[in-house]
Amino acid sequence: METISRRKLLASIGIAGAALAAGGLVNAGSQVAYGKTDVTDSVYGSDGKLHWKDLEKLDFVVKVTLAELRGGADIRPEDAYYVTDAGMEGIFLYDQADTATPDNTGTVVVTSGGKRFKRVYAGTVSCSWFGAKGDGITVETQALQNALNASAGKKLFIPKQLNSHYLTGQLFVPNDIVIELEPGTVIQAVDTLLRSAPYERLIRIKNVKNVAIIGNGTTFRMNKAAYTTGEQAHIFDISGSENVTIERVSANDSGGDGFYVGNYEAATPYSKNVVLRDCISNNNRRQGLSVISVDGFLADGCRFTNTNGTAPKSGVDIEPNNNSGADVLKKVRFVGCAAEGNDGRGFLISLHRMTAANERVDITFENCVTKANSFGSSVNYGGDGARAVKGEIKFIDCTAEKEQYAGFSVLSNSSESVKTTYVRCKAVNCNTVNAPNDAYGYGSSFIITTVPQQVRASIGNVEYVGCQSIDDRAVPLIVRGFAAKRNAGEIIRNVRYEDCKVSGVTQSLYYIDPVTENVHASGVPEPSVAAAASGPVLPGSIGHTLTNAGAPGDIELALPQAKAGYTFRFLVERPHAIKLLPRAGASILKPAGSGANVQSSNPGDSIALRGRADGNWEISGVVGSWY
Repeated sequence: METISRRKLLASIGIAGAALAAGGLVNAGSQVAYGKTDVTDSVYGSDGKLHWKDLEKLDFVVKVTLAELRGGADIRPEDAYYVTDAGMEGIFLYDQADTATPDNTGTVVVTSGGKRFKRVYAGTVSCSWFGAKGDGITVETQALQNALNASAGKKLFIPKQLNSHYLTGQLFVPNDIVIELEPGTVIQAVDTLLRSAPYERLIRIKNVKNVAIIGNGTTFRMNKAAYTTGEQAHIFDISGSENVTIERVSANDSGGDGFYVGNYEAATPYSKNVVLRDCISNNNRRQGLSVISVDGFLADGCRFTNTNGTAPKSGVDIEPNNNSGADVLKKVRFVGCAAEGNDGRGFLISLHRMTAANERVDITFENCVTKANSFGSSVNYGGDGARAVKGEIKFIDCTAEKEQYAGFSVLSNSSESVKTTYVRCKAVNCNTVNAPNDAYGYGSSFIITTVPQQVRASIGNVEYVGCQSIDDRAVPLIVRGFAAKRNAGEIIRNVRYEDCKVSGVTQSLYYIDPVTENVHASGVPEPSVAAAASGPVLPGSIGHTLTNAGAPGDIELALPQAKAGYTFRFLVERPHAIKLLPRAGASILKPAGSGANVQSSNPGDSIALRGRADGNWEISGVVGSWY
């Protein structure tokens, strides 16, 4: 040990002392840190702070290593001790009122005689005080956990590692903490996190409140090659926690998810008010992000990329477990996010475990982009009847580009279940695998259909407003812009298309399966289809004007089965007759009485027919003479 005088100490720390004071490493400015029960007023004064005048009362400040402090401070506990170990420098004072706090190396040191010496500092704690160095070899779980525990109610600063990374096992984050990492910091999990219950994750934010992690572009990661089995080795697990913000962090290479938000081992059935801002989740084994149960979630400007390893392998998977029936998906928002290069979906919402007893689902994606995934965005598996979860899922100004199959899909989602709404969404150059008859993509940009593992009595409850299917490749691969297709015995109900468009010479605007009911389509200007010969009017022609342009003579057009919501318009463009024929047993209702057919051959004449629930057609608009 070396003793230095008060004057020499003040002179020696001079300018450096001013910097330390400004940084909160000298003045004890937080009563949360100590409080009047920990260090007496004789040291701190009535405001709970240590001032320069307090140092002037000391006869000596003893310059020591940590080992010397533990072994020799019992002799002169009235002195101040200045620890000199690299990265752990600081002043320690004896707290005679404390006989129980354990030694954590960083803020509390217990001598061989049982005395507690406590570091003098304000509200910021440095993890280096606890011996964490980041040499890339030493497992520093205990040092990092000690730093976290000591920082409850304060701010923890994690400096950049000395070598490649900090190496650690599972860490638990306490209440009321701000964690800031120096740019370039890397924290890596050991290769031995438990992959069977109880699962271990790298960072556990469990049953706590008020947590902020400021990453400054730092990385949390695993050695993915060590996690080739299981799917639960996540990097961040936020469960049963409230008011959690993580920003500018990368969560990469996990054996499970980059981020998990839900209720694993939690005291409450959901997390609340969780924000991910400007985060990256790359090359994870199961998901970039899993959302299980949350009330209030925002992902702002985040990227979820290159997920591969085990299903679902999506950038984002919103999929409640609902084991207790209490899972919620409320006020879930994705703004300006991207999902690219994932083996599964870019954004996946899977609701098969929820029921009508759950609270209403409320999920919105706005200005989000998917690219080069299997599907871009999928809304899946809302059940029938008692399993029909209520609520709405919205995609606003979103884009899907170069997806292997469809850009936007709704699969096995009951028409009784959540409503899915797309507003001004674009699918660009999708169906890159060129599978025009694939059961679930069907060569379409936007599709509603069923998968055999999730059979439904009905599917649908989807609305498209101002959406576009674009294929501007030299060899186009999209065949149908918008498809509603039956794959089993289900009915398709409640589908609405408003001002939707296609761009590309090979694709039709709509494919509508004949079983579809309550389907409506309209557009301004209304698209037209030229009928060059007699034949059937397909349901996919709803919302179109059918003309006889190109017909060499009279044509007969056989109407499909009339259903509520079906509307067709016909226009005579050439001086040949268009004759409209209802199905056997059905009629076209006219002011002068019903008839088996109507026709006109006068150019400029037009007629609009609307399907009725009783199987007949009624005239909803007419120009000219149709008889």
